[in-house]
Amino acid sequence: MAKYEILFKQLRLAILRGEYAPNDRLPSENAIAIKHGVSRITSKRALNELAAADLVYRVRGGGIFVKPHKSTTQRQILLVLPFPETTSFGDYPSGIQGTLAGTTWQLKLMANERFIQLNLDELASQYAGIIYYPQNLATELPILMRLYAQKMPLVVLDKQPAALAVPSVTSDNVAGGKIACEHLQSRGHHRIAFLPETPFWQTFTGTVSDRFLGYFNHLKLATSDAALPLRWAQALQACTTAVQLKAYIQAQRITAIIAENDVVALRALQRLQELTSNSDTSIALVGFDNLPAAARNNPALTTVVQDFAAIGAKAVEALLDQINNPEHLFDDQIVVGVKLMVRSSTNQY
Repeated sequence: MAKYEILFKQLRLAILRGEYAPNDRLPSENAIAIKHGVSRITSKRALNELAAADLVYRVRGGGIFVKPHKSTTQRQILLVLPFPETTSFGDYPSGIQGTLAGTTWQLKLMANERFIQLNLDELASQYAGIIYYPQNLATELPILMRLYAQKMPLVVLDKQPAALAVPSVTSDNVAGGKIACEHLQSRGHHRIAFLPETPFWQTFTGTVSDRFLGYFNHLKLATSDAALPLRWAQALQACTTAVQLKAYIQAQRITAIIAENDVVALRALQRLQELTSNSDTSIALVGFDNLPAAARNNPALTTVVQDFAAIGAKAVEALLDQINNPEHLFDDQIVVGVKLMVRSSTNQY
């Protein structure tokens, strides 16, 4: 990232956080350059980017000022999560709170189950904006539509809300499936299957579908049967016992599995270990999410790591954008990169 882009992001966030009030004069190009240790050309370009983003305005001979934006006495942001009492399924709050640190903004957590019981018409008097993680997008999309219609600043986590003009922040699940598949192939595996809990083939939308297709795009099978990976996924999803799971894996000569998530992967490991005398299952497994249990398991689980803190930080920035500029349309679909944590569930094969 260029120096001017880094400086632009720093100044933009300072404005969104409220460190500069509407109509406050910003430091001069020279003062910003000295403070941040960059050239004057860099500071000038960063300020030009702020103007292009409609965050500041210039007064001839008078300097650069923060553009008037919506002021609100409500300084509370609501984060709606399926399981707000635990960070085991993603520590989004740390990224949000880190971004809001040192400001008057406050974060409140609430479970989806409780949120859907609220009077949505009263939310604007209680919260400046909402960051929402749908537990079931199909059933909760009407709630998001209503919030959008009420012009409530809103950001969706983990899922893209169809064509609804609301920004979302997700992990790069397609890339996750890709790097998991490529890692297993580098270990000499060719017959790699995808183990889902969710029947993603009913809609081919959502997180699990993206992970499957990322894997499918990079799978190199010695067969002309393009439908084989999907048949494997459907059959494995239907295996409800350890005996069924092991029998199908052996019959299909599958040597490695990418699971929908860590919970599914760890459950499969446990089932296969029930049928062996030690922890060696003879199957390489990769999960998603990097749950604490993944590192503690024997064998420790190789997993795709999502940067939940970065997702939270980008979500609250997108929300502050809306709060500060309510007349603008913000519907960016922001994708955060992932990485692979390699452990012994794939190293030992």
